[in-house]
Amino acid sequence: MKATQQTLIKMPKETEDEKLQKSRGFELKTKYGYRLDEVVSSLQKAIRRGQEERALFWAYEMIHGGFIAYFWRRIAVIVVEDIGLANPEAPILVNALAQLNERVNRNGFIETFHPTMAVLYLCRSPKSREIDYSNDWIDRKRELGWREEVPIEAKDEHCEAGRQRIKEMGGDYNRTKDEVFYRESILLNRPVSVAQDKYKKLVWELRKLDKTKFNRSHKQSET
Repeated sequence: MKATQQTLIKMPKETEDEKLQKSRGFELKTKYGYRLDEVVSSLQKAIRRGQEERALFWAYEMIHGGFIAYFWRRIAVIVVEDIGLANPEAPILVNALAQLNERVNRNGFIETFHPTMAVLYLCRSPKSREIDYSNDWIDRKRELGWREEVPIEAKDEHCEAGRQRIKEMGGDYNRTKDEVFYRESILLNRPVSVAQDKYKKLVWELRKLDKTKFNRSHKQSET
């Protein structure tokens, strides 16, 4: 169905990037005189709280002000920061809506169906701040001096230290390499199927590897 005039917004002559470059976004004003940084913050807080009408108001304030690209950039952050793993399909939908919106915008006009759907969808979606909290946790631990040692399973044939380690283990290099790789390097967390992993068993048999180690690797994967 052809979009009605009400769903289309005429963009100003000065481009969005030109506006943002001039002030770096700090003092920009929207159509009704709101500061752009406060509009962006208000949009995110409304989505976070599921306040649909408020979220739509602030979204349209951005779009009517000529900041459609900036709107989609902020939505791309919000969908991960406030929705995250509570709805892992949300970034896919938001990205699709952004691409569709770009595809249909023509001749200086912006269609608002896609931004509206994105805002309503995010307002109604379950929320999780886990991604943001995990970033904060990792950053703070690193600031406090947290460092990790390279684990033994990472030192296999794919890195120099691993190749040297395999040589030092003695015996036939290729066979020892297989033992190290199949016993240490490919244990999975939450495998889809361990007990029925017929191809792993076939590979183990084909390479004539120690079946007791195969059984032990299964038990380790299951714990």
